[in-house]
Amino acid sequence: MKRLGWWMGAALAWGLQATAAEPASPTFTLGEVLVVGAEDAASDGAAARVTGAQAEQRGRADVADAATLAPGVTLARIGGRNETAAYVRGFDTRQVPLFIDGIPVYVPYDGNVDMGRFGTFDVAELSISKGYSPVIYGPNTLGGAINVVSLRPTQPEELVARAGAFSGEGYEGALRAGLLRDVGYAQAGVSYRERDHFRVSDDFAPTATEDGGRRDNSDTRDLQVGAKIAWTPGDKGDEFAVGFVRQDSEKGVPTYAGTDTNVVPRYWRYAEWVKNSIYAVGNKTIGQTGYVKPRFYYDTYENTLKAYDDATYTTQDKKSSWTSIYDDYTFGGSVEGGLQAGERNQLRGAAHYKQDVHREHNVGSPTATYKDETWALGAEDRIALTEKLALAVGAEYAARNSLKADDPNTHEAFDENDNEAVNPQAGLFYAVTGGTFRATVARKTRFPTLKDRYSYRLGKALANPDLDPEVALHYEIGYEGRILDNLDGHLSGFYSRLDDTIQQVDRVAQDDEGAWLYQLRNVGESESGGAEAGLAWTVVPDLKTGFDYMYLHRRNLDDPEIKLTDSPEHSLKAYVEWKACSHLTLAPNVEFNSSRYSSSDGTKVDGFWLANLDAQVALPRGFDLALGIRNLFDENVELGEGYPEEGRHFYASVQYRF
Repeated sequence: MKRLGWWMGAALAWGLQATAAEPASPTFTLGEVLVVGAEDAASDGAAARVTGAQAEQRGRADVADAATLAPGVTLARIGGRNETAAYVRGFDTRQVPLFIDGIPVYVPYDGNVDMGRFGTFDVAELSISKGYSPVIYGPNTLGGAINVVSLRPTQPEELVARAGAFSGEGYEGALRAGLLRDVGYAQAGVSYRERDHFRVSDDFAPTATEDGGRRDNSDTRDLQVGAKIAWTPGDKGDEFAVGFVRQDSEKGVPTYAGTDTNVVPRYWRYAEWVKNSIYAVGNKTIGQTGYVKPRFYYDTYENTLKAYDDATYTTQDKKSSWTSIYDDYTFGGSVEGGLQAGERNQLRGAAHYKQDVHREHNVGSPTATYKDETWALGAEDRIALTEKLALAVGAEYAARNSLKADDPNTHEAFDENDNEAVNPQAGLFYAVTGGTFRATVARKTRFPTLKDRYSYRLGKALANPDLDPEVALHYEIGYEGRILDNLDGHLSGFYSRLDDTIQQVDRVAQDDEGAWLYQLRNVGESESGGAEAGLAWTVVPDLKTGFDYMYLHRRNLDDPEIKLTDSPEHSLKAYVEWKACSHLTLAPNVEFNSSRYSSSDGTKVDGFWLANLDAQVALPRGFDLALGIRNLFDENVELGEGYPEEGRHFYASVQYRF
């Protein structure tokens, strides 16, 4: 191991003394986005938090699955693309964007991202804002934000290696190495996961397109590579880092396996799904209380999607078969700054700019190109009204401009279009011993994506470049903190009103063959409201238990017959953490989701209970063993109608830490 440390140090041209001071934080603090004036965003209840250790203990291998450990977050599956998403109080991934170390991560064309592609091996924590969220995130945080903060080294030389296997002929391997020195640190890591298939529950009833057992076309492969190097001059918190992340994936798309004869099965495969991100981020202190925090990034996305003739996935002779290629990129950045103004005011502001470029074509067809630019200015102030009472106020101005919309396949000329929005917000926080009461209100918007405005949806729709932003107004009251000795809890009530909702309007025109076309329009008004409650009880030092419950009622005010999808009305998570002995920790847990609408016309999927058992075993010489069984009772679960989830399955891994 000393040779490994020497080699990495030489490769980085560092002839430095090892750090021997107090332990370093494992959290890459440059990647945090905090509520103004709160060093711990969760302390106000303004953001939920899931640590990497919690995700590891519960066997949550990807970011979507890990996020659902937080209150108010439920798992969803976009079955037609085999994408995993975490919905926050019913808001989807376009409305609650994903950030990694404060940098937005999404597909430039449609604003979504498959959260199941991103692993948790390098994750320190997930911070999940709901409704009221820092304006420092920038535009499009309509329903909140999910920020994944990565790890950084904590030892002079460290190495973590993991190997494991899981159901479906799956296996994984991961390696992370780091150096920590007085004036900086470096870290590099790689993780790989591959599986041949997953197995549906034995209770699944075979259909014309799925005979049960091994789920057809359900294979996945994910390779993630990342590295960062940082300079930490002085002792005032100054830090400057550059990094690189590559996510290289391939996946099948299991075909529709339901009973609706109106659904035409798709035989799709993603032959390529690649994201590359290069970023630079820093923090420079100014005077006694001021700071400047720049972030800059360049992100590429490449995607090859193949549509085949049938379930053999070998030929592309039919008119409905094609190979679609995306070649996208995004570049941009932000500059954040803040200071303590007097004894009562903590000020913070940020400026953002980004440009999204989408280029797509089917093999044999010319390339369509679309470009947007988005910029925003935001400011916040946290005012200490009394020793215990604080008022946080903020506002954001954001604008989106169309730079190019050129599709030679349709020969349609689109006029330039733009949107703008002003989003104020305020929060009142009252601290008591061990906790905080809060009352917040926030106006948030989401600009329509390139796909919202320009997509013809495989010839089934008309474009609509003049869409307006969706607008949400959020209200919440709540408490987070200690209730009794050894008993912590949270309770909140929330209400959101969504105007100018972008919805599908059917039968707006006919094509040349007489088929009806639909169009996305700003026609919807909807509301969602509910409550969250949870307790965490330390029964004895080696035994903890707790639960989180959410009631969520969503309603389309404009047309109640058009249902809001993918969110259960009731969701419950309960767990026990028992340190049975010095080397063994058991974590049985259960989850309940009530039924949910799977389509806007009222199709529902049944509710379900899931039982899981996770265990961690501390072995000698730095080794740890993790074991688990998910969906213990082999329930037949669907998050979307016609797309069954995995039945009973297991995982096992061994990890070595130096």
